[in-house]
Amino acid sequence: MNTETHLLRRSISPPTSIRAAALAALFTLAPVAAFADPPPVPAPDTRVAKVSLAGLDLSTPEGARAARDRLKIVAERLCLELGDDRKIDFQAVYFACVHEALADAVRRINAPTLAALDKSRTEP
Repeated sequence: MNTETHLLRRSISPPTSIRAAALAALFTLAPVAAFADPPPVPAPDTRVAKVSLAGLDLSTPEGARAARDRLKIVAERLCLELGDDRKIDFQAVYFACVHEALADAVRRINAPTLAALDKSRTEP
């Protein structure tokens, strides 16, 4: 048995033993990497813009419509910036983005007339 081990050591060249050590280290570390936490999911890309509602009376239907029009124009612009028109689902993603952005803005503004106007436009 000692003879075989001795012959094996003589037949391994230095570069081969370095490769063998590197492979052994790799196989030792591979199970650790498999149990590591998965890479974090990147945060979705977002855009923010200020929309002036100055001069609008949000308690009136006319003021609410004007506010919604302003919000929609900005939402459409921001969603267009986020979208990729080369993708097949661009249109669906774009419309969902605009709808979600408008709903979020209306919720944040918290004006009953604007909320009622937005609700009437989104219901079938």
